Amino acid sequence: MNLTNIKYLYDLMDKENFTFFTVYDNKNSPMRDQCNENYTVQDAKEDLEQFLQYNSGVFRVEFRRAKNNGPSTKNYSFTIDNLKSDREPVTGIGSFDGGANMDYMSIINAKDEKIEKLQSEMFANMMAAMSKQHELQMEAMKTELSKDKGNDGLITAAMGALSGMFGGGSNIALSGFDSMELPTIETNKKITEPMVDDNRQKINNAVVRLMKSDQNFANHISKLADLADESPLIYNMAISKLDAL
Repeated sequence: MNLTNIKYLYDLMDKENFTFFTVYDNKNSPMRDQCNENYTVQDAKEDLEQFLQYNSGVFRVEFRRAKNNGPSTKNYSFTIDNLKSDREPVTGIGSFDGGANMDYMSIINAKDEKIEKLQSEMFANMMAAMSKQHELQMEAMKTELSKDKGNDGLITAAMGALSGMFGGGSNIALSGFDSMELPTIETNKKITEPMVDDNRQKINNAVVRLMKSDQNFANHISKLADLADESPLIYNMAISKLDAL
């Protein structure tokens, strides 16, 4: 969309002797129609100036030489951005004072605030959309898993564990966990390849965080392990959903 400087419209009215005009909003609805035949160019300019003074937004200004629009009427249409912070003073229409009192920094700062506000709104909308998508994915997974009637107990345990660990936990920190040492992993089985220290640290950190957030973590993680052993297909479906988050 091409925008026209407001000052240009006043200069054009002087040059072309335009006195009749209509102002439309962004929905193409007329907001002001100047059809007074007794108006001079200066009267028409002051009329348009007054409209822009009390109205803010993006408008389409349409000039014509006849009082009313007809099949043969030729119109001259221009789109202007009349946001309050972007408006230039209209005192002395048709001329520009080299030492004008316009505060350019205030205009730049106002534009930055608008951009920041738009970015914040876009981010909030994006997060809301992602949250809604997550809810729909969880509902779809519940519906899909509920079709397996032979594993109702495991399905309930799996969904409870997933909800508890990914957004449905109580977030109540247990007393003493804030200062507890990281647990170590012990096993009586022989491990053919030593566990990488970084992975062990990552697992330990995750376990501590989950124990803080989920009071029933031990029960939930045990049931997830049961699900992996007894219904690997359902377990893999749940993991694929988690990987997609």
